[in-house]
Amino acid sequence: MLSKTFLQFKVRFKRLLSSSQGENNRFLQAMRKVPSSVVVVTSSDGVLKRGITCSSFTSVSLNPPIISFCIGKPSRMHGLLLETKQFAVNVLSEKQIYLSIHFSKQTQDEKPNQFDNIPHSISKNGHPLLHNCSAVLECNGHSVHDIGDHRVWYGAVERISYVDTHVSPLLYYARSYHSVGDASFMESFESVTLAYEDWSHEAHLRMAWNYIKQHGPDKAVPLIKDGIKRFNDKNSDKIKRGYHETITNFFIHMICKGLEKDCGESFQEFLEANPYLKDSRLLFKYYSQELINSKNAKERWVEPDLAPLP
Repeated sequence: MLSKTFLQFKVRFKRLLSSSQGENNRFLQAMRKVPSSVVVVTSSDGVLKRGITCSSFTSVSLNPPIISFCIGKPSRMHGLLLETKQFAVNVLSEKQIYLSIHFSKQTQDEKPNQFDNIPHSISKNGHPLLHNCSAVLECNGHSVHDIGDHRVWYGAVERISYVDTHVSPLLYYARSYHSVGDASFMESFESVTLAYEDWSHEAHLRMAWNYIKQHGPDKAVPLIKDGIKRFNDKNSDKIKRGYHETITNFFIHMICKGLEKDCGESFQEFLEANPYLKDSRLLFKYYSQELINSKNAKERWVEPDLAPLP
């Protein structure tokens, strides 16, 4: 049985959900019918290299050639773009879901290089260009506008670095609460095509956060548990420790607790507001090694023995 905090959150979530329905939900339903290309925008100041998965990429003008894309608020990439005024738009191919996921992850200033083990080259202007894309456009910044919860960047296309007419672009359909990166991540998780090396502690949090935000706690819990079990079955040759009922319920509880405060609409904002969740050993503040490793804790929910849940 889950904690009182979890049950209280379910009641508050239902109230918030009902109050936000109406035109917003109708808009989301309509946008599910509109496919969008998935792009990664890259830039560099000569030292820092950074990329970000973007939504709502579109052609604005043919003569002169102008494109646009959106970046959610807040974003470290925005500051770099303001500084460089130049960037590359890498239009991902249908086989590059992993790049969409990779460049949608939160980055830390002390570890700015997102391009380790990512095939890329450097343009004449010093920007990273991803390999094997459907197309790559090098752009000068034209203008930027704050609109709602996003910033819209416009770019003047200066050079088409690459076009592969034989490769289909990666498309996604907007899903409730999902950014483009989350849509690709959840699609690969649900189809059990997510690479095992990408199934990190943060990926577990991201999956559960997406389900809770989209469906609410009641419907999310079985989806979370069934999804983990299916992923474990698919990767049984790599999994060292199988599904654990208490650990799963513990982090569901902690995510729900974190969602009680205003932490924006993106997973990155949620993590920034609740940085302690990134510590995979967080549960050992509440559970002893002996209890958490017991057969009873693995098979069913048990209350913590070191400290009560928040």
